[in-house]
Amino acid sequence: MSNKSNEPFRHSYGFRFRETPAYEIAQLHGVGWERTVSTDYNWDGLNRGEEGAFLFQYTLSGYGMMHIEGQSCLLTPEKAFLVWIPSQHRYYFPPESDHWEYMFIMMRGERLRPIVDELISKLGHVSDFSIDSPPIRALKMIFEKARQRQITDGYLNALFAYQFITELHRSTTFEKSISEIPEAIQKTVHFIELHYEQPLNLDEMAENAGLSKYHFLRQFTRFIGLTPLEYLNKLRIEKAAELLRTTEQTLDEVAGSVGFAGGNYFSKVFRHWVGMSPGKYRNEHGLATDNLFLR
Repeated sequence: MSNKSNEPFRHSYGFRFRETPAYEIAQLHGVGWERTVSTDYNWDGLNRGEEGAFLFQYTLSGYGMMHIEGQSCLLTPEKAFLVWIPSQHRYYFPPESDHWEYMFIMMRGERLRPIVDELISKLGHVSDFSIDSPPIRALKMIFEKARQRQITDGYLNALFAYQFITELHRSTTFEKSISEIPEAIQKTVHFIELHYEQPLNLDEMAENAGLSKYHFLRQFTRFIGLTPLEYLNKLRIEKAAELLRTTEQTLDEVAGSVGFAGGNYFSKVFRHWVGMSPGKYRNEHGLATDNLFLR
């Protein structure tokens, strides 16, 4: 589809189905792949015809510009923006750019707002996605289905809308590929894995990463999907589960071996992650797998 020249093109598809599933979370409203070279491309989020729509737009090449929440953002390749329409934002083609090639998907749905608001709270209005990330692969797949006229009813429409929203949501909670995680965060993950049994705190982890505590906490949570202390506890519980299966250590001894100060707090955290007490897990370990991976 992509053209190596900078000639403009526009391939967009809209969907309006009278019959849709009563339980729908979202419906696709439109999807497209476009390249613009005109400064007439200028959208004000408070002055357009759509109402109650969610827009996700992803830059493939060239760049555009976004004004939102008092800030200006260059929309360079692998950057996407997420906005409600109507809302206070503006995106446009700046005269300094030679072209802007992007894909977009727009959807609506009564139950969509809390899901999208949570996504925006985690990702921000402008976020990075690699070209081979699951959300962008899903976007390309939906575009191709539309191009081939394979989205033929409201049920398929809802299915693809839900798939895209699910992939977006999954990108906020599951670990990124190692190449996407900043070196400072990779370094801290390795540090935690080596020293999980020691009394680590957030200040130590931030210092190890070479970042301010606030920036470290935000970056770690964004790329790992857990706060640093959640990740530390998860790792400790995974190690504790192994000790419960393979040793005769008491619960207090297991707690101390993996870095918990006392058995009571260890039991509380274990129950939170595993859904049962350490004692019950030990008694039922014959039903468990050899390794326990938590999320």
